[in-house]
Amino acid sequence: MDSRLIALALLLDELGVDGDIRTIDDRKRIQKAVYLGQRAGVDLGYRFSWYLKGPYSPKLADDYYSLAEAVTAGDKEHEGRTLVPSLKQRLEQIRPLMDCAEESLNQEDWLELLASYDYLRRVLHQSAEQAAETMQRKKPTLAPHWKAAELKLREACLLP
Repeated sequence: MDSRLIALALLLDELGVDGDIRTIDDRKRIQKAVYLGQRAGVDLGYRFSWYLKGPYSPKLADDYYSLAEAVTAGDKEHEGRTLVPSLKQRLEQIRPLMDCAEESLNQEDWLELLASYDYLRRVLHQSAEQAAETMQRKKPTLAPHWKAAELKLREACLLP
């Protein structure tokens, strides 16, 4: 297993995110968790662009398929390894974001909301009002929860 896949496995482990990729929701959960992990300062080199379910990285998709294949083949090189303390600390700061703060959303939708709202604000430089309007147009089922997302992103120090 190469170092990039080991780093991905360690980031997911540190955030408590299952590496299962069988369903679209599983893959969405990984995409959004890694996006948020990178936003917290643990840059694995993935670049994200806006896609149907918010920030998406094709290279990350390639890597989580490769990671799943390696683990299925019995490669456990990542086990027993840990991230350096400074990176672990950054991920600890956002680990609470992995738990859904809205009862009406599942974890995958919650992470999609957080990552999408953050992307609109930080990458596309939209104001809170512009981001809320974009969410309403692009993600009407998630849009009513944008204020909760903003609050949680601020608590995790991802938004100023």
